[in-house]
Amino acid sequence: MKQFLSLLLLACAAWCQTRLDIDSLYRLPWIIGTAPKGFVWSADSKRLAFLWTDDGTNFRDVWIADKDTGKPVRVTHMPRPDMPSDPGTDIQKLKQVVKAETDTGVSQVTWSPDQRLLFIFKGQLYAVRPGESPQLFVNLSNIRAVKPSPKGDSVAFLSGQDLFVNNVNLTSINRSQVSVEDFYWSNDGETLAFIESDERRMPIRGIPDYLGEETVMREVKRPFPGEPSELRRLGFVSSKGDTPVRWADLGGTPMDLIFGVAWSPDSKTVLVDRSDLYIKNRRLLLVDPATGHGSLLVSDADPKNVTDEWWADWAPDGKGVYFTSDRDNDYHIYYEPRAGGQPKRITYGNWAVFSASIAPQANSLFYISNEGKSEERHLYKLDLPSGQPVKVTEIPGTHAPTVSPDGTIAADYFSNDLTPPDLYFQKLDGTQPEQQITKSPLPEFHNYHWVPASYVTFPSTADGVILHARLTLPPNFDKTKKYPAILGSVYSNTVHNQWGGRVAHPTWGLDQYLAQQGYILLNVDIRGSSGYGKAFRQRLALSYGGIDVEDLYSGVKFLESQGYVDMKRVGIWGSSYGGLLTTTSLFTHPGIYKAGVAGAPATSLFHALTGEMRTMMAPQDHKEEYAKASAFLKSGGLEDHLMLIHGMRDETVLFKDSVTLEERLILQGKDVQLVVLPDAPHSWDTGAMSQTRYAYHQLIEFFKRYLGEGPSPQVKIR
Repeated sequence: MKQFLSLLLLACAAWCQTRLDIDSLYRLPWIIGTAPKGFVWSADSKRLAFLWTDDGTNFRDVWIADKDTGKPVRVTHMPRPDMPSDPGTDIQKLKQVVKAETDTGVSQVTWSPDQRLLFIFKGQLYAVRPGESPQLFVNLSNIRAVKPSPKGDSVAFLSGQDLFVNNVNLTSINRSQVSVEDFYWSNDGETLAFIESDERRMPIRGIPDYLGEETVMREVKRPFPGEPSELRRLGFVSSKGDTPVRWADLGGTPMDLIFGVAWSPDSKTVLVDRSDLYIKNRRLLLVDPATGHGSLLVSDADPKNVTDEWWADWAPDGKGVYFTSDRDNDYHIYYEPRAGGQPKRITYGNWAVFSASIAPQANSLFYISNEGKSEERHLYKLDLPSGQPVKVTEIPGTHAPTVSPDGTIAADYFSNDLTPPDLYFQKLDGTQPEQQITKSPLPEFHNYHWVPASYVTFPSTADGVILHARLTLPPNFDKTKKYPAILGSVYSNTVHNQWGGRVAHPTWGLDQYLAQQGYILLNVDIRGSSGYGKAFRQRLALSYGGIDVEDLYSGVKFLESQGYVDMKRVGIWGSSYGGLLTTTSLFTHPGIYKAGVAGAPATSLFHALTGEMRTMMAPQDHKEEYAKASAFLKSGGLEDHLMLIHGMRDETVLFKDSVTLEERLILQGKDVQLVVLPDAPHSWDTGAMSQTRYAYHQLIEFFKRYLGEGPSPQVKIR
């Protein structure tokens, strides 16, 4: 009997964890808690302010943590919408639930010159000290960004169209569809640089709204590729408002993009990171704010470029600039003297730099790279002007640190496959391990069995290039059995050792649920993904729905080679660009995927955003490539089962495109199902929880219907 009980306890340890279900995973409070965000250090590097809540809802308040104690302290308790306790089927109460669920609370926090905390709540700017009640800072509305002066005597912010310092309007634009996009203080606090965005030339399109008493047409600014996009220019204005705006002469065209603006340490020169609309010609310019004259410092011209992972900033002594460039094999850091000459490469290796920052007080440069393991992101420190990089973080996963002004400590936003995102403190001298500051997951998180991922490589069937993938196997996996498999959610840059892999959509719970139900999941970093070299990214040029789809097909062939996948039960799914990949995969590889789900699928490149011209150029010059990349023109190739999920309020990928595709498939006698979400924008699974649950249930039932669940002997497929 005693032996029997021991065996029972062992079995229970393996099986008696709480079962995952979609309704519990996608309901507030989040079982994984609420991720902290908005990290900002005080000027003296002693305290960190951030936005968070410890109750697992979406409503964040202001918190602070002392760098020595690490204890998180809540500073604000802003009013929340009422949440009906038992709405039942009452529509008005259910709408109130949605309002409460989607209220995200405080949107930004920073430190004021007098060490109060400034924060934006519902478009108004407040100030608060710990232990006191918040007070309205200025009597203005529609405030969307705030930055204190480095000098410590004033605060700048955006309200409506304009840039203000305290209560003084510095720009007074007075033109509809023109506004200040961003702004930057000079280090002496005397001048502000700002970017003005002009949308007046952009075409207006209608998005029907069916949810009111009458159907109305909601007008939005929405250009297609090849149509006029925003115009931008850089201006300078005195922080006192006593001089007119001076406009910079940056060359190029008004449609050129501005990726960065940085003041020199002496506040006499501005570094501007700029490129053409297609990101094929990047220029680093030095601009005199007194005259507006700009001169070229560095240029990177590459007609095959498709990514803009650029960064640039001044060296602490102001004698040159550091910048990232992929002029060699991948993104690395370079130094360019202010006097000009050939840039000096600072970092070397068969890996990439993803972001960087300068800590002038420490005379150090910090950067994030995937050195060692392509799926990880770690922090490195490099002493200036020269020195060997030193790895700072050690815990496997993805680190996204905010370095303190004095360069001694970092606020690290960290997660990995089995650890939801939280805030950690990392001393930058390497003397102490990371200290966890927030503990977001709810206690019941630990009652579940969370399935880990592994990382694999295999060659592309198209050209032999090595591809990287994230593989998730079901609990109690038995390699002697045959399992159904799902590729997805498919997209670029999905193979990360971080919670959920790709975090733009909350698919962590869906993935875990599908694995529990006996599905093998595979994410492939297709061409265009970062961290594998310039040639790997640039292979995507003019090839949406081409080489990327073949990379996914290579993933299927890898699964076939493993021997544990039932090749008659392979599915695929993705959203947005992932919807393009899903539909094109079904249309061009019939019989390979039994079923596919395409959320908000970008099935017409002719209706894409103008930003897609960075990969596809202008349709007027590349009509054939646009047609090849537009899945709706290949709909006749569908032989399997397709589900479309689309929100009717989508301004990014038009709902019209899914309706058009569905009509074509119906005419062609194909099997298609359209799941309509009347109140959803493009991110259809990040809004109301009822909507997310509904859409995920539809996806799950669709795959269950056509792929079955679990190993083959236990399955009957309809």
